[in-house]
Amino acid sequence: LSQYLIILFFDLKSNKLGANVLNTLSHFRDKIKDEVIDAPLFKEFNLDYMGPVDGHDIASLIKVLQATKEHDGPIVIHVLTQKGKGYKFAEQDKVGKWHGVSPFDVVTGKSLSLLPPNEISWSQVISNTVMDLAEKDKSIVAITPAMAQGSKLLEFQKRYPDRFFDCGIAEQHAVTMACAMALGGLKPFVSIYSSFLQRAYDQVNHDMARMNVPVVIGIDRCGLVGDDGETHQGVFDIAMLRSIPNLVLSQPKDAKEAQNMIYTAFASKKPFCVRYPRGNVRYAKNKSYSLIPIGTWEKFVVGTPTQIVITYGPDVDHVINKSRENQIGLLVVNARFFKPIDEVMMKDLLKLNLPITVYETDIKMGGLSSAILEYMNTLDEKIHVLGIDDHYVCHGSVRSLRIQEGISTECLFEELEKHG
Repeated sequence: LSQYLIILFFDLKSNKLGANVLNTLSHFRDKIKDEVIDAPLFKEFNLDYMGPVDGHDIASLIKVLQATKEHDGPIVIHVLTQKGKGYKFAEQDKVGKWHGVSPFDVVTGKSLSLLPPNEISWSQVISNTVMDLAEKDKSIVAITPAMAQGSKLLEFQKRYPDRFFDCGIAEQHAVTMACAMALGGLKPFVSIYSSFLQRAYDQVNHDMARMNVPVVIGIDRCGLVGDDGETHQGVFDIAMLRSIPNLVLSQPKDAKEAQNMIYTAFASKKPFCVRYPRGNVRYAKNKSYSLIPIGTWEKFVVGTPTQIVITYGPDVDHVINKSRENQIGLLVVNARFFKPIDEVMMKDLLKLNLPITVYETDIKMGGLSSAILEYMNTLDEKIHVLGIDDHYVCHGSVRSLRIQEGISTECLFEELEKHG
């Protein structure tokens, strides 16, 4: 009824008599709404309310939306819809399988996309590893903010229902809950899409890293995501996280390294993030796990190197294979840690005096190239930087903290005298 009343009110505003009628009817409407419609939350916020409206009646819905554009003041339109309406398989889906789909058979609802032999999704690699480790370590738990299907954690839920927690679309809560669990002796794994991790930046910073709590975050869908859409491009997490103290940030190049990286993350007892892209990768289950020394990179020599390429993730093998095909001599570096970076290897690479290209597929500002250039800057005697180092600043007066951190005006002029 309310949706038709508001359309009527809109028509009455066209003349003086209608405006007076409208005013009277508005008071009458508000009185009825207070007695009939149970919307105390909106009323407390001084918001007008209309609904519920049938979201599948397109013609009526368009009229309602057109009318509410002329509404004086904020208004909440309560629209009722059925998820997946019109297609049986989508209507029956409870976990989000039909949130985004590849080509499928309309009659059976089955996907027509077949993975290449011996390949599975990166998400499945990570999930398989967490499940394998959880089988041996009962303190490992898995947490997801409503991404159980996308992050391939449904099997974990099935195997270990008492150790799986879907907290809904609440990334902030997922991280804080994981920190509390870790402080209680558990070993949480939190799977969050890269583009959604920014919602939990405060919790990663203050609850996880500042407290130096051993939580493992799987940053799913990192980098470019293609058909997931522009808001899902996971290109900011490196720059977002690299300045946070205590945090380890990594990305494996293949499935074997991914399994070892997750194993390393749990063993490190540090705030540890492992990022991995959308898509598939060749997979074979590790028969045994190996620890990866934190902050170390790998070198791969193709032919007689005349240049150096520093990259990460699946692009490491892509660059190696392309250089072999084109018979180009390269030294390819697997920069599997963004924080900390491998300063020992960087020093050795610079001594080779070869052209260096940093190939990154995320935002450059604050990314891997920034980390490398920052390190190279410390080796250049012409440029000196005063600033707060990679740690959390303790409590104190601004004056005392400036002195303690070496960023007071006196510290600046002492530095200037050294190089004057």
